[in-house]
Amino acid sequence: MRLRPCMIGIPKKLRSIGRLMRFTAGRNQRGLTEKQIAYCMEVWAALCGDQPIVLETSEAIQYASRTRFNEVQKVVFLGADAWPGDGVDANARLSTLACLAHEFAHVERFQIGYRRPTDLPDVLLDEAETSLRASFTSLLSPKDREDLVEDARDRLIQWLALRQHEGETDAQS
Repeated sequence: MRLRPCMIGIPKKLRSIGRLMRFTAGRNQRGLTEKQIAYCMEVWAALCGDQPIVLETSEAIQYASRTRFNEVQKVVFLGADAWPGDGVDANARLSTLACLAHEFAHVERFQIGYRRPTDLPDVLLDEAETSLRASFTSLLSPKDREDLVEDARDRLIQWLALRQHEGETDAQS
């Protein structure tokens, strides 16, 4: 039997969680066009209002680039995944506005002193909390709000599954 390289060394019980987490990776990967980048910049300006928060667009034309907030540089990097993808889960469906509202929520949480965890499983809690915070953005449509809440729910389910596995591992020790 041959395992896919990404599954080698992963305990059998965690493989289904790994597949679940890959399932949420259905966002766009094609580099953004100039027109799409311009739209993202307009959305970002609307979200930021009078706050001077940098949206760095240089990576957005690259295949599989990621939209993310860099706490060290205090900059949001625009990636190809700012555009929705073909996946069926809530994260893949997030509109560009909802995606950027999520990143803006990371910025807001950073500005009030919150420092994000970087390791599993707690990074999933951080992403869930951020999606819930973003869901209250006044510019969002009801569907955007619902998708952000569903994204938070999916991440909480992943967190619970990882925590359950950790508990089982601890009980066996």
